[in-house]
Amino acid sequence: MKGTTKLKKALAAAMMAAALGVWAEEGEAATRMEIDWSATFNERLSDSDKATLENGGVVLRSVSSMKKLCVKKDAGMVSKLVVEPMSEKIKSGYIAEIINFRPYKGNEDLIERINEAMSDFLSYTDIQFFSERHQRYFPLYDYAEVTETKVEGNKTTISEILEMSMFGRFHSEITVENNGDHFLYKLKNTDKLKFKGLITVIKPEGMCSVVAVFRTGENWMIYAVGGANIVRIPIVNMRAEPAFTSRVKAFADFVFKKIDKTGTLKESTVDKSDASDE
Repeated sequence: MKGTTKLKKALAAAMMAAALGVWAEEGEAATRMEIDWSATFNERLSDSDKATLENGGVVLRSVSSMKKLCVKKDAGMVSKLVVEPMSEKIKSGYIAEIINFRPYKGNEDLIERINEAMSDFLSYTDIQFFSERHQRYFPLYDYAEVTETKVEGNKTTISEILEMSMFGRFHSEITVENNGDHFLYKLKNTDKLKFKGLITVIKPEGMCSVVAVFRTGENWMIYAVGGANIVRIPIVNMRAEPAFTSRVKAFADFVFKKIDKTGTLKESTVDKSDASDE
């Protein structure tokens, strides 16, 4: 009898484990998105990055030039809204691209959410980035002040003063377009940026970013590129190079946390495989 009881318990446990395994696989499959990689991306997007994206994760790729982006030249909305305008301003230097997919179903209001999150310009001073050099967190922006706002239809243009510890205060322009079926955000500096107020290291419009949100199949795609043409001076590069990716990551995580509805969002995954100049 005891042997029979043990056998029954073992069989029950095995059946339960099998049931849980099937449930886990079904749950994972339900959250995995179908994405047509060949339509948008080239061979630079790794299999591990694809797996992260299929499951709703955020990928941040650090690259040394616009030629190393993981999207094709003729990638439709991605090229038109992001790559082409960024290529006019930035060729090489410190560049990062951010990619995320979300199912359209259940996220029908995504454009409204990201518009609200990215239009809260004064909250940028709440963003903290991690400094590898100092091994602690610092404010992404030490100061933010909106000096002028212009609204023309679906387009809002903001003139803002921002302050970064490395460059001091500088004027910038932010453009936000909510077109219903797609969203577009652009930021650029309109002043020279000087290292510690002494050496000009970034010319006007030499530090830019573009963020686009649009439908692709049954999903939303969020794609962004940020870059800075920083003059190659050893003392500047020693500090700017490690800080750039950390700053972009901090801004991305800040925005994605604001628009997340699940409460389970993970930090963005950083890929530096194309970060070298080689």
